[in-house]
Amino acid sequence: MPKQLQCRRVVVLALLLSVAFLGLAYRLVDLQVLRFEELSARARRNTRREFLREPRRGDILDIKGNLLATSVFVKTVCADPALIGNRQAEVARAVAPLLQMSENELMPRLMPHLSRTITTWC
Repeated sequence: MPKQLQCRRVVVLALLLSVAFLGLAYRLVDLQVLRFEELSARARRNTRREFLREPRRGDILDIKGNLLATSVFVKTVCADPALIGNRQAEVARAVAPLLQMSENELMPRLMPHLSRTITTWC
C-alpha cells in the first residue's frame, strides 16, 4: 500500500509540474509570437527618446571677474554650388530675405568656384 501511495504522489506531482510548464510555455508563445508587434512597439515608445541639448560654453573672465570672451549663438547657412546647378538666381531670391542680404550680394557666393591644381613632375 505505501508503494502505491508513493507512486500516486509522484504521478500527481508530475502532472502538476507538467501543467505548470505548459502554462509557462503558453505564456512564452503568447508574448514572443502572438503579441510581438504590440509589445515591441510599446518597448520602442518607452525606451527611445530624443533630447535636444545645446550646451553653452563658459565665459572667459579675467582675475577681477571682467568678461573677456563669451559665446554667441549664430545660425550657419551652407550651400553647395555644385548641387544648386544653374538655379543660383532662384536660391538667392529665396534665401536673401532670411539672411538679410540683397540678391546681388548673394549671387557671387552661390556661383561655383573652379580651382586649378598645378602638378609638377620630378
